[in-house]
Amino acid sequence: MTVFSATDAAFEGFRLTWEKPRTLLIWTGFFLAVNLLMPLALFGLGLNTQMAALEEASRNPSPDPDVAFESMAALAPLYAILLPVGLVVQAMIAAAVFRLVLDPEDSRVHPVQFGAEEARLIVLALAYTLLFLVAVVAAALVGGMIAGIAAAAGAGGFVGILARFSLMAGLVYVAVRMSLGPVITFSEGRIAVFDSWAMTRNLVWPILGAYVLAVIAVVIFYLLSLLLAAALATLLSGGDLGALGRVMNPDMTSLQAFFSPGQVLMILFGSLTSAVFNAVMSAPAAVIYREIRAQDALR
Repeated sequence: MTVFSATDAAFEGFRLTWEKPRTLLIWTGFFLAVNLLMPLALFGLGLNTQMAALEEASRNPSPDPDVAFESMAALAPLYAILLPVGLVVQAMIAAAVFRLVLDPEDSRVHPVQFGAEEARLIVLALAYTLLFLVAVVAAALVGGMIAGIAAAAGAGGFVGILARFSLMAGLVYVAVRMSLGPVITFSEGRIAVFDSWAMTRNLVWPILGAYVLAVIAVVIFYLLSLLLAAALATLLSGGDLGALGRVMNPDMTSLQAFFSPGQVLMILFGSLTSAVFNAVMSAPAAVIYREIRAQDALR
């Protein structure tokens, strides 16, 4: 018996943003506020010159690793803001999508908020990050041991490639099995680190299929959006093809230079695409969880 439709789960985010324009507008406004506040923080901390230098260094990389490290270290205050803000923003928008899928009536009252549900998602994200790091280190150690043994036996090349693919497949498998943790945490009001493992038993392939479809769809959406933004920027600049490059690499010398008409347009456009992107990527897990729970209730 089919527990859920992979295609329905994959495209749920698009359906929500199409059928709920008011919610999409609120989510877009949320990302707009974030996208406007972050440059203000960047300039307020005086890090705009370091950011410009880092972007220049990325275009012309130095062979000296110390130079790259010094550039990154200069931006440590910015990362100290970006990382916690990113966690909060991701938790708020993921909870908003979960709420809309699982409890549409509550979503009308609280389309975006920060409360206990969002705080639990942040704690879970930190726990998952730690587990991921442990898994990567363990996979690297096992892979190194296998490669060493294979090299000693004279079959290092083939076995090494096979081991890397196997370890990557194992990480993907674990990620799929653990992927319902956030929506379980949100719905059941507790930090559910390992509950997803039991819930996804015998459902790895349909869940993976839903996620792959969602990723393909959102990549196509992003590319089409980028083409539209490029065409619009070129049109507004009177056919100046260089305008797109200037928008993609904004002037960091001052706030006034940064917030050029083209850059403001890109921020608005990026806020809309961010809202759609996050809806598409967060909705499949909520749909899968909802359908699994509905099947369990019928038993």
